[in-house]
Amino acid sequence: MSDYAPEDAALLCGVGRLVCAWTMLEQSLEAKIAMMREAMGDVRTVGARTRPGMTKLMTELRTMVSMRDRRNAGALTEISDIERDMQRIDRFRSLIIGGFQQPAPGGFTCRDARNNQTHVSLEQLDVEIGSLERVAQRLLAV
Repeated sequence: MSDYAPEDAALLCGVGRLVCAWTMLEQSLEAKIAMMREAMGDVRTVGARTRPGMTKLMTELRTMVSMRDRRNAGALTEISDIERDMQRIDRFRSLIIGGFQQPAPGGFTCRDARNNQTHVSLEQLDVEIGSLERVAQRLLAV
């Protein structure tokens, strides 16, 4: 931390917001599934032994929505659209978490899975955080 300049505070805050927004999305999805289970008469908990990942949570949500709305495919279509958006955001999140290199003017540099250096701007980080928050709202409305 001592190597970071005071102007890097926005960068550190943005990365923290991205990580926290993803975790909050997982927790709220887990709570929604628990509420849906209870409404359907099932009281077991989601992932009792280990914390389920986003893929397992989305699979369970899709299953429960298909049982709830057997004649309404609109909700399943919305879930598919949300999943595509979440996969894109998750790739971005993985790039930031796994590939962060160093602060750079206007943002920071990362290395992707192919070891290509990429510049991520603070504006791009803010856009992705906003996208994640919108996905969360759409997901909880399903």
